[in-house]
Amino acid sequence: MSFEYSELEEVTDYASHFTTRGGRLYPSRTITSPYPLPVDTPENERHQFQHRSLAYVVGENYTGPVTEILARQEAAGKVVIDLGCGTGEWVLEMANEFPHVSFFGLEIVPIMHNMDLPENVQFEIHDIGERTRWPDASVDIVHARSIFMAVRDYSAIIHEAARILKPGGLFLSGEWKYSPSFHPGAPGAANPSEDVPGLDRFYRALNDALTARGIDVTVPSTVGQRIVNSGAFTEVQSGRIPIPLGGWKRDDANYHRMGISNRDHLLRFIKTVRPILAASGVSRSDMMHIQGQCFSELGGVSGLISEYLLAYGRKV
Repeated sequence: MSFEYSELEEVTDYASHFTTRGGRLYPSRTITSPYPLPVDTPENERHQFQHRSLAYVVGENYTGPVTEILARQEAAGKVVIDLGCGTGEWVLEMANEFPHVSFFGLEIVPIMHNMDLPENVQFEIHDIGERTRWPDASVDIVHARSIFMAVRDYSAIIHEAARILKPGGLFLSGEWKYSPSFHPGAPGAANPSEDVPGLDRFYRALNDALTARGIDVTVPSTVGQRIVNSGAFTEVQSGRIPIPLGGWKRDDANYHRMGISNRDHLLRFIKTVRPILAASGVSRSDMMHIQGQCFSELGGVSGLISEYLLAYGRKV
């Protein structure tokens, strides 16, 4: 089997794409994307956990009419683009499920390389805030997960998806909510800022710091409306996927373990973003106080969840 887009130069100078700060690996300062987080093993492990959790809760790697759009058709090549593919789990698993479809994962740094890959998979270095190389109306699905920190103008993502998608093609977006959330009916659901003041303060400080860097923190909660407002999509749907946060869900062993892992990853994430908060003016003493509050709340407050906000629409 062969696919149309296959002849690209292989990356050999990996080191030029990265820089080290405070013992963590980041995208090189020459990269124009505003992405502020590390791209090293601890951060990749957090994204991999999120991927596995979503797949477990949803039961598959997608929502919406994906199987309909990717149904095998004679003499009709199918193409899927994953914007901000990270270490490539979604691409690789989808490529295994749909072996007749060509999958392309785009990332600002070479986290994945094109060695020993399935023949229907290719990873490319690309700033997803810029125009892609695909012609108009040539792609069946554009998938964009957890990318709002990597772009300054999310409307550019929607417009580019609209440009390259075939009529009827699918734009599938998902972003994590960066504020405290409780499972419906939990005691803290009515007013999270009072029940988890440490987490509330942390997320507020993080959102302020990201805003100062030119990152639009309203994107996760407004993607669905942005898709509608573009006028380029129909059948727009939005939804929320809850992931337990902490060990409170003891009636299901799998969800209990998931909540514990989610808690541990969030605590490490709080440490990861300390340089971002420090650069925005949060003092070390304030940061340690916030971190201590979060540790206490994540270990003792029942009903906390992480929320994945999804939205999709079909190209007009």
